[in-house]
Amino acid sequence: MEKKMYGTVLLKANKILDCLADGKSRLVQEIAQETDITAPTVSKILTTLQYINYVSRTAFTKEYYLGSKIIGYGNINTGATSLIETTRSYLNQLQSDVNETIHLSVPENDRFVYVRKIIPKNPSIYLSSEVGLARPLYCSGMGKAILSSCSDRWIEGYLNRTKLKPYTDHTITTPKELKDNIKIIREKGYATDIEEQENDCCCIATSLTKEDRIISALSVSLPKGKLTPEYSQFIINKVLTTKKEIEIVL
Repeated sequence: MEKKMYGTVLLKANKILDCLADGKSRLVQEIAQETDITAPTVSKILTTLQYINYVSRTAFTKEYYLGSKIIGYGNINTGATSLIETTRSYLNQLQSDVNETIHLSVPENDRFVYVRKIIPKNPSIYLSSEVGLARPLYCSGMGKAILSSCSDRWIEGYLNRTKLKPYTDHTITTPKELKDNIKIIREKGYATDIEEQENDCCCIATSLTKEDRIISALSVSLPKGKLTPEYSQFIINKVLTTKKEIEIVL
């Protein structure tokens, strides 16, 4: 005898979460189309899921993506938990030294996903980044740091399947410019993002590798107005020191 299923709303919510599980953010209409659930029902379920942090929504595009609670559950059974714990004291120290926002991310397909965000007590800039949010590789310091640790062959494939659309007036939008930037990152050991993802936001980032394999990336984010040459070099030194310390224990 077939068991009767109860909680049809839960089943629909599960379909919505499955739809977002690939890390790609989507509009309500896109989710409705992919799940065969009506848009009004999708919207109502997303409102509840957002309330309990199972999903989050971007402020500007109104797209939904997996929230911090779901990512947290997932981390229990993945290497992200180990990474977060391994790097915790080092990133806490970095945040204490520079008093700016610190991010930790992991690569996922053609994007990276934030797995930790440390905000200072009195942040000098609002950042739209959230744990669980996925972003493209080409238009941020952490993303470019990850790309710099990939092979040239992989980067060619990435460029062939990725449209370099602008997020700001400063976003890199041509393959040549991105390749040139990656070459500089490889030489210096760190990446910079000067308003490429968000206006007025800059970051200094570096990759974390183990046995020539990309594991993660970390960054320091701050407003453009604070990024003087002297302060920039101070942050670069702290970022590279933290990278060296973490890679020893990875």
